[in-house]
Amino acid sequence: MGRMRRRLVPGRIPDPLRAHGAWVYLIVSILAGALTGEPRGFPAALLAGGGFVGVFVLAGSLAIASRPAARARLALGLVLAVGAPLLAAGLGADRSVLLVALATGPPALAAAWFASRRGFLSPGALAFGVTALVVSAPAAASAGGASPRRALLILAALAPLFFWRTWRLARTLGREWTRERFVRRGLFESAIAVAWAAVAVAVTRMLG
Repeated sequence: MGRMRRRLVPGRIPDPLRAHGAWVYLIVSILAGALTGEPRGFPAALLAGGGFVGVFVLAGSLAIASRPAARARLALGLVLAVGAPLLAAGLGADRSVLLVALATGPPALAAAWFASRRGFLSPGALAFGVTALVVSAPAAASAGGASPRRALLILAALAPLFFWRTWRLARTLGREWTRERFVRRGLFESAIAVAWAAVAVAVTRMLG
């Protein structure tokens, strides 16, 4: 427990909002989920996804807890995390989205476990952290009127690939990585995420 307290203390956590890859996976997952739902439910689906963005911003406020900008992040995160789902509910979002959102718990806890014992940049911490973000896809899909089967299908289509790509990338990180190499690899991984999400949405809509 002492080791966990040292590594997970607010203000000493790596800022997740500076991780461009995390933003890509989050936004792609939200859009994939929204497109998986019914067209009339698209606005509600995006708002439900906005709740996940709020939680992500809240995590960013904890990472810089000792800095002045933390308060602004905290306020923005709370507004998005609470306000976006409420607006989604006002637009007719299915309440099952709240149950789906609970699925973020296991991968988030797994990410915290790996971070506390093997570091925040360890494959397990990064891969499970990304998996927690991918839950925004079935949540958005459910809010948009998708059936439970379709919501589960989009999660099953996205999570394994995003987990694997993150785990694989994390294992190759080292001191020899330059900024240029990060940018090139980031663009490559983003292209894979977008392309796979497009395929996953098309197949999910056919099967679900």
